[in-house]
Amino acid sequence: MRKVATIIALSLAFAVTFAQDQRKYTRADFINVDGSNLNDKIDRAVKQFKATKQGDTVWLAYHFPAREDARVGMFSGTVYRDSDGIKLERGEDTTQIAVLLLTDASGSQPKFIRIKTLNLSEPFVFENRPVYWLGNIDANQSIAALDSAMRADAQSRELARGALRAIAVHDSPRSISLLKEVAAKDSDVEIQRSAVSNLARVKTQEGLNALIELYDGAASDALKEEIIGGIARNESRKAIDKLQSIAKNDANPKMRQRAIRRLSTDRGSGIWIN
Repeated sequence: MRKVATIIALSLAFAVTFAQDQRKYTRADFINVDGSNLNDKIDRAVKQFKATKQGDTVWLAYHFPAREDARVGMFSGTVYRDSDGIKLERGEDTTQIAVLLLTDASGSQPKFIRIKTLNLSEPFVFENRPVYWLGNIDANQSIAALDSAMRADAQSRELARGALRAIAVHDSPRSISLLKEVAAKDSDVEIQRSAVSNLARVKTQEGLNALIELYDGAASDALKEEIIGGIARNESRKAIDKLQSIAKNDANPKMRQRAIRRLSTDRGSGIWIN
């Protein structure tokens, strides 16, 4: 009987521990953190989390000024279009877009291991880890923190892609210049391509100008192909002109073919290469 009782007690203890590990957190469970700036809030949040002894990793989250045309939600953007010109497009409440930093708090300094951009108007559930809420953060502070996180772990493509996607959503000229810098100078062509892909999401004149300048200075065929795809996502006359110029004049026949394909596929049969 004593052995049975011991087994039951251990089983109950395991069940309690497992239930704690499997706790689910919603927006209502976010823990608010005050502070003078983003770095201060991060430090305070990590100290609070460590004091709870709930584990080694935690989510830190905050709002930032997002572009009006930003699309991060799974159900935002065009969801229906037919040949008769009927279209349904879902907008997005950009005031609810947030950066979430999965943070390893086990060391002397916090380390970001994953970066996500979500719209918290959706009923997300966060399993196993609490979320510490840092409030509204200035765009430049946010971009600087994301840039630092990306450079602190230069070997992590996943971290870099998450940072670049978040940076592209910010309503700040710094987002375009930083994406352009990474696309032009990073030593990893896959990270360069990710920067180009996210730059293409910024469908402004400044974003298009950056893509065109990148194409004119790019040496890698893989990067040039990504840039052509990014330019094709812009519907302006200047974008069409650039694609036509590539199709007619580029020294690389592969790039000419790529531009022609984009013109015919994305713009329809009404585009002519004179």
